[in-house]
Amino acid sequence: MSHPIRRSVPSLTALVAFEAAGRRESFTQAAAELGVSQAAVSRQIAALEADLGLALFERANRRVRLTVGGKALHDAVKGGFDGIADTIAELRTTHIDLTVSVSVAFAHFRLLPILSSFRATAPQIGVRVISEDDWRAPLDRTIDMAIRYGRPPFDGMTIVGSLKETIVPVCAPEIASRLKGVSIDELIRQAEVALIESEAPEPSWLNWSQWLSQIGAAKHVVRAGLNFTSYSDAAYAAMAGQGVMLGWTGLLERPLADGRLVELDLPRLVPEERQYAVVPKRGRPSHAVDAFVRWFSEDAFR
Repeated sequence: MSHPIRRSVPSLTALVAFEAAGRRESFTQAAAELGVSQAAVSRQIAALEADLGLALFERANRRVRLTVGGKALHDAVKGGFDGIADTIAELRTTHIDLTVSVSVAFAHFRLLPILSSFRATAPQIGVRVISEDDWRAPLDRTIDMAIRYGRPPFDGMTIVGSLKETIVPVCAPEIASRLKGVSIDELIRQAEVALIESEAPEPSWLNWSQWLSQIGAAKHVVRAGLNFTSYSDAAYAAMAGQGVMLGWTGLLERPLADGRLVELDLPRLVPEERQYAVVPKRGRPSHAVDAFVRWFSEDAFR
C-alpha cells in the first residue's frame, strides 16, 4: 500500500513553483529563479489551484499576493523545503562543523592570517571557508556564518558583530615618500603614479570618483591606470609599489600595521557601511557556531 502522502500531496514541481512565486510575489521572478518560462510557472500554479479547489493568489497588475489559504500552504511548504535543505546540507558536510562565507579580500587580509588561532583553541571543530564576492544568502542555506560589508538589515540574517571602516588612499612606503604632501588635485592629475581601481565586491563599495564626491572634493574624471577584478589583487599591486589605491583600513589592518601599506595624508572618509558578521535566522546556532562567533568577536572584530 502506498504512503498516504503520495495520494494527497500535489506534484512536487507545482509546489516548487508555488513556493518561489509566493516568496517573490511574482510569477516572472519565480520563473527566472527556476530557469523556466513564466507560462510554465502559471500552468503549474493553475493546476495546483484546480487540484485544491481554491485560489492561492490574488492577481493584480504585474504582482500577485497570497490569499489566506495560499499563505497557510506557503508556510507549510517553505517549512518543509527548509527542513529538507538543512538535513541534506548536514548530511553532505558531516565532516565539517561549520561553514563561513566571506569576501575574497576579507579572507586574504583578516580571516586567514588568524584562523590558526581558532584551530588551536578548538581543534575538534572543522571549518570550511567559502571565499566569494557574489553572495546570495539567505537563499544559500549551507552557510553558518558570513562576513559582509554593507548596511543592515540583512534579510534572513542576525548581526553578531561589526567592524568600523575608514577609507583613505594607501600605497607602498616608497610611493608614499614620493607623494609626501601631495594634495587631492595633484594626486588625481599626476600621471607618474598610477591610481589603482578594482571592481566592487559589494554594491556599496566606493570607487575613486565616489570617494572624491563623498569627501567634498571638486569633481574629477578619474581614469585609473590599473584596474583589477579583485580588490585583493589591487591591494597586492599597491603593496608592490605599482600605484595608489583606496584602502579600507579595517580590512587592511595587517598590511597597514606591518608597513606594507601606508596611508597618505589625505582626508579620511568614515562610511555608513561596516563589515558585519551575520548568522542565519534559523533555529538555535550550534555549539560550533557559538564558539566561532565568540572567537571571531575577540580576535577578528576586536
